[in-house]
This record gives sequence, structure tokens and C-alpha cells, in this order.
Amino acid sequence: MSPAPILPEKIVDIGRRYTSSFSFPYEPCYIHITKIINFELRCTEDDEGGILDLNEILQYGLSNGYPELIRQLEELNLHLHGKTISDSSVYVTLGNTDGVSKVFQLLVEPDIDTVLTEEFSFASSLNSARAKGAKLYPIKVDGQGLVPEDLERVLSTWDEKTQGRKPHLLYTIPCGQNPTGSTQPPERYDAIYRIAQEHDVIIMEDDPYYPLQFANYEPDLEKRKAQLKEARAKLPTAPENAKDDDIQAVAKVFNDYAGVKSYLSRDVDGRVIRIDTFSKVFGPGVRLGWITANSTFIERLLRIGETTTQVPNGLSQSVLASYLSDRHWGIAGFFRWMWGVRLEYQHKRDYFLDNLNEYVPKELVTTVPCGAGMFQWLRVDVTSHPRYRKTLIGNSSDAAINLALDTVGQEPEIAPGLELKSSSKSSEQEYTSNTGELIDELFNHLIEYGKVVVLPAKVFIVEKPGVDQSEDLNFFRATFAGDLENIDAALKAFGDSIQEWFQKG
Repeated sequence: MSPAPILPEKIVDIGRRYTSSFSFPYEPCYIHITKIINFELRCTEDDEGGILDLNEILQYGLSNGYPELIRQLEELNLHLHGKTISDSSVYVTLGNTDGVSKVFQLLVEPDIDTVLTEEFSFASSLNSARAKGAKLYPIKVDGQGLVPEDLERVLSTWDEKTQGRKPHLLYTIPCGQNPTGSTQPPERYDAIYRIAQEHDVIIMEDDPYYPLQFANYEPDLEKRKAQLKEARAKLPTAPENAKDDDIQAVAKVFNDYAGVKSYLSRDVDGRVIRIDTFSKVFGPGVRLGWITANSTFIERLLRIGETTTQVPNGLSQSVLASYLSDRHWGIAGFFRWMWGVRLEYQHKRDYFLDNLNEYVPKELVTTVPCGAGMFQWLRVDVTSHPRYRKTLIGNSSDAAINLALDTVGQEPEIAPGLELKSSSKSSEQEYTSNTGELIDELFNHLIEYGKVVVLPAKVFIVEKPGVDQSEDLNFFRATFAGDLENIDAALKAFGDSIQEWFQKG
């Protein structure tokens, strides 16, 4: 990517990961700091509101996390996913990235193993895999996430003589995928799990956005208000005491709303390693998550933790354990909190799409309303730009052709932005294009003139050996996690600036 201009003082950022502060369940709180008198420490009294003593949580703890928190996470898992294998266990991590990194360390033999993943994926996780010595191989995605047929094709035709060891690990973000926002429908979960069984592939289910599942986008504002009002009224009335809450009824409302069920809920072989986090529903600063897998994997991850991070953050564990305790929220109360956060993000998603439709011409930018998470994947129709060129690979530069003249308006009737591409190009001539250069130019234009940041596709793309991917670079990732005022200002600036760029030619 060409260097970006110096950022203006007032820039509107809808590109980076961002968690809305409404999902932080805290009122102002205070820590009484011990006074130092004559160089002697005097400890304060224990806090009766917590369930763990400071004298315990500030000590070196267990590498696997505090037993009380482990018990609570196992109960939370049970109500979210059920239990399909008898020896599943939980390991507490320092957030999603820590969990992903440790699983790669466990399952990747450096410079030998290839990890399969979506063709666009979270850059931090990809870099974590590379740091552990993994090679990456992309599986196609469309408007419904990872394409099972392409996964089957890649595994069935894998040639170990030319491609190295056959992959045994699939890294996937199946729900609210980062960056595409896609969510796999149930039939794809089923198909991908069957393929993993057939080819003996372990599924690393990285699922930070699982709690943030939404109903379909409704453009009619009055209908949408009525739907949200109905959704907010679905939960049973909360009792005065958390011990009296009906966890079964609350969990059913939560799980049935969007209906996506995890790979963990389908796992009968112990081949799923699921990674969860509190970051999206409690606050990323707590840096706490958990891995659920069969006990053999968990024991090995524990040994990795003992020699790396050693112990999860004691203060964060104590805070989460207190919230999940029946003395405070309880597990049912945590479901209620996640329900509220989910509906707030759904409102933000809807507001983002409303403003995108208002400010940005559809002939220039299209998107598929996401069904979960906090991202919209924006497809820019670069082919309609006057300077777009597509060149036959292997020919001289004078073979370049302007596709703006002969392909615009002929796209297949498929969810815009994430079309399923042909699995074979053996009988076709291969082309490259200047899409990447134009998107770089547009990215800089948006910053310099629109004062708005969105992240380009090249940040997330997984390179495929020997294949030109220039035509896959015409996307930006945008987030709707900020406040409504920021979303409105950003999309207006984005719309004005992108129209100016196209008109300038």
C-alpha cells in the first residue's frame, strides 16, 4: 500500500476494531489504596461485595484460572452450546488473541503445517499463525461465509508432493466474521463439520461475535421499532434475587433469537477447539476469555500457559467471577446483559445501513447486511472508474482493457460484495487488474479529503500461491460500533468523498 497522508487533526474512524462503551457494565468504582506510614503497609478490610479475597487474587494463581470461574464458564457453556462430549474442559485465556496464539503453538509444526482459513480474515490472527511458522491457504467465502464446496475441493485435491503436508487445522470465524461480517447458516455448519470429519481436520472456532447475533435488517423504521420493542419484552421478568432467576427460560430466548448454533454444539468427536472472549460484551480491557475443547487439548494448552503467560489476570478473574455469582448477576443475569448488548448493536447496525443508503450511491458501493458482529464489508465498484484496467497475464501492457465499458451491470444475481467465484480457471484466460492501486488511491483520498478511515481488503486477504487476487481487493471494512453521531458523520464524509473521487476520474 502506498504511504497514507498525514492524518488530519479531526478524523472520523470507522475502520478499526472498536467496542462501544455501553457494553461496559460498570458504574464509577473505587479502590482504597493502602497508605504507607513509616514504610509499613496497612491493609484495608476485605470487600464484602466480592466473592474472592484480595489476599488470594493478588497471589500467583492457577495457570488454568480460578476454580470458581471455571465452574461458572462451564455452566455458561452448557446453556449456550449444550454438551456433546463427556470430557470437554475449559481453559482461561488472556483474551481471544492469546487463545488463538496458544492453539497455533499447540497444533502447528513450524514451516511444515498449512492452516486453512477464510480468504479474508482477522490480520492479528493470521500474523499469529505466521509467527508460529504456519503457512496459510485461503478457502473461498461468499455472502454466507466459508464455502463448503471449496473446502472439500481443496482437501480432496491436496497434493502432498507439491503442496506439503495435508492441512489438519481449519481456523474460522463463523459468526459475524471479521472482516466480512458474514454468518454461516446451519446447513453450512453441518456441511463443514462433515468435511472436517471426513478429512480428519480440527476446527478452531474463533467466535468473539457469537453473542452479537441480529435479526434481519428491516429498512422500515416503524416496523423496526416495533420489532425491537417486541424483542426487548421477550425475556422473563427479572427477580429481585439472582438465585431465583429462570436460567433455562432466559437462555432459550437468547439462543432462539437468531438461531445460530456453534460448531461446539455439533461436536461429537472432540475435534472442535472453541475460543470465546468477554471483550465484546464486557470490555476488551479485562483481557479475559476461555477455550473449550476436549480434555487432551486443554491439558496441553495448560502446559503452554505455564511456560508463557503463566496465570490469567487475577483482578479480572475476580471481577468476572463476582458478576457471574448468584450474589450479583448470576449466569442468567449475564445472559440478560448480553441480550441488551446484542440489541444495542443491532440498532447500531440498522442505523449504519440507513445512513449508508442515504449518503452513498448503490452504483458505487454495495454491502450485505451483517447478521452478527460489528462490521460491514463494503464493496466498491472499481470497474466503473474511468482508469480501471484489466490486463491479460502474460501479454504486453497494450492488451489492457477497460471493463467499465463491457461488464458493469452484468454481475450475477447474488448477494453483492461476496460472490462465489469459479473454482477452476483452467479453461479461462487469466487477468490481472489495477484494482489494488485504485483502492490505495481511494483510501488515501478518503483520509486526506474526507477525513474518514475505513480499512482496505488487502489488510485481511490471505494470499493464494500462484493466483492473481487483484480483483478481490475492491472492499473496505467499516465498523458500526461507535456512537451514532460518529457513524452519521463518517458515512456522510465517506459518501461525499467517494463520489468526488469517481467524478475526478
